[in-house]
Amino acid sequence: MAILASLLCLSCSETNVDYDSNTGTTSSTGVVKTYDVDIEASTDNPENQAQTRANMPFKVSEENINGKTVLYPKLNITQQTMPSVVVLYNKTHNKKEVVEANWTVKKEGSDVKFQLNSLSTQSNLANGEWYIMAFMGGGEKKGDDLEVNTETTINVIEKDKEFTTSCPFATTWRRIVKQGSKLKLYNESKKMVFKPQGVFLVLSLENRVGLDTKVNREVTLESNAFCSSGSYKFNVGSNVSDDADLASSYWEPNSAKAITRTSAEYKKYNAEHYTTNIKLNYESAKDDGSLRQGQSDLGSYIYFNSYKGASQAASNTKTNRGFLLCLMPVDYKKTSNYGGIVNETLLFGKVDVTDPNRTNYTYDKSVYTTNPNTWKPFMGNRYLLASFSDDLKKGSSYDVTLRIVRPTLPIERLWAFRQGNAMQQKKRTEAEGIAEGTQTDNNNYPSLNSKLYRLPKYSEFIPIFNNPKVQLNRNQQLGNGHPIYIGKEYGYAISSNSHGDYVDINGQQRKFSNWFCTEQGNRVMYAIMYFKAFGGIDANGTNNYKVAVRMTFPSPEATSGEIKVETYYLGPNYNLSMNVAGYYMCHEEFWKRLSKDDIIVRTFQLGTYWLNTKNATNPYEKKSEYNDLSPNGATQNANTYPNMPRFKRYTHYFLPWLKSPAW
Repeated sequence: MAILASLLCLSCSETNVDYDSNTGTTSSTGVVKTYDVDIEASTDNPENQAQTRANMPFKVSEENINGKTVLYPKLNITQQTMPSVVVLYNKTHNKKEVVEANWTVKKEGSDVKFQLNSLSTQSNLANGEWYIMAFMGGGEKKGDDLEVNTETTINVIEKDKEFTTSCPFATTWRRIVKQGSKLKLYNESKKMVFKPQGVFLVLSLENRVGLDTKVNREVTLESNAFCSSGSYKFNVGSNVSDDADLASSYWEPNSAKAITRTSAEYKKYNAEHYTTNIKLNYESAKDDGSLRQGQSDLGSYIYFNSYKGASQAASNTKTNRGFLLCLMPVDYKKTSNYGGIVNETLLFGKVDVTDPNRTNYTYDKSVYTTNPNTWKPFMGNRYLLASFSDDLKKGSSYDVTLRIVRPTLPIERLWAFRQGNAMQQKKRTEAEGIAEGTQTDNNNYPSLNSKLYRLPKYSEFIPIFNNPKVQLNRNQQLGNGHPIYIGKEYGYAISSNSHGDYVDINGQQRKFSNWFCTEQGNRVMYAIMYFKAFGGIDANGTNNYKVAVRMTFPSPEATSGEIKVETYYLGPNYNLSMNVAGYYMCHEEFWKRLSKDDIIVRTFQLGTYWLNTKNATNPYEKKSEYNDLSPNGATQNANTYPNMPRFKRYTHYFLPWLKSPAW
């Protein structure tokens, strides 16, 4: 995630703050007293620094920020007054009052100043140790609370565009004292400053799939660190002091937006998550770079052409303007006592392939009776468009790309029309002939006479299934790694690299890392597999094949029977910190929120499988005629049967492998 532009504090800095009272009488409880106030506030516009002010008018400016040309919101106030909410606190008597006050706008050249002329309150500001905090814009006073709902139907930003945002600005607490008929800052040498309380995201979209696609304009953000709705509840305490920056501590997200969890352990490691529903608004007069010609439902979808690769320019594969979103930060440590907790923010969308020839979804095993050039991945429910764990600063704007990435996955290339108990064991010559289409059995193995398949190589087959269930169940070392207990409902975890440091991806050598966890005695194991290899051991590494996996075994250390392998695509869009990546994804709480179509489900037999050696031509590639699908993570040797008649009678399972990816 790259910072688009830093949005500095918009301030009432360089300001003297005086309160002139027109009376010395003491107000009674419940009686409103109006003070004459003389507070001058100005905005600061440093050269080459981007600024904004929440819930105020802006005009998008094109500026050079740190040597880069960027668009950023610039203050564009034209009205005569600006409303604010003022919180007063008497530390001596532990009393607060929340009132509203208007600021007069004064322009001096490019600077904008504000003047507060009056303040109506029931409190006697001459009695006790008083502090003041002010909020400008972005919210509605409800009783003693300030309710905030940021705008989530968002538009593209462009040069000279005028708009408003709804994130509030707040000052620190400042001590005030009454001297004669005036109320002044206790420390006049340090001025009051309004600081933005929200975080700005500029959302752009991009298609990186070699298929034409469309994405629904409704996007869901789920986060423990941000939400769009909530209230400032001013439960003020004794920690108030001069210049104490406590505004964010009073913010409470809207509990109605919280995602329901049944596991306290999951919540412990991930904190409370909140949902924000975003709509990327369609503006017909503004070309956003997407594909519009010939499309009739542009109010609901954004269309893209297929991606041709970085070396081949293609039009309409990404937006050329960003959508501006303001969110309120949430203190996730309030709902989690896990020491490693960090920001978890994920954006999900609904994507589909628009090529009319692509009609068969790969989650369905019947896809293997059809031509691969009709296949397409299902992305229409909970497709992960982006995620991050970056520590985003209040008042700053960040560029977030919602990216459509989805290659043909290795598990999709295994011909799995026959699954589970329907799988058959064959002699090697039979298995190889059926897979290659030279031996026809359309009743049991339809469509394989297409000759689009062959037996998989060790470097294609083993990385899909290799898992250390046995080692985790026994808390046993695997290679140089040892399982680590990571908590209740997660059990033991371990990471390991793919066997032989060689995984064949479309004929190219790749190295990957995997992360696994399971409870001892449990039949279920979770994993995140096909990580770009840890430690930079693959200079050409990729996260494009990263997947979340759930494997269910007949028993924790079974060597026969059915194994169910469930796969959910993550890809390079899954970027949560390793502190929490496994805690978020590898738990039933995550998986139960998926639809059945989000998951590629395959059921196989534990046991020995025939493999291909004819195509294993790389000198670093392991050449093996057969290996096991098992819950043991130990590296398997290359196996070859002697060329003797009695060995030719052996039978094993087999899974034909699609020679070329389906897209």
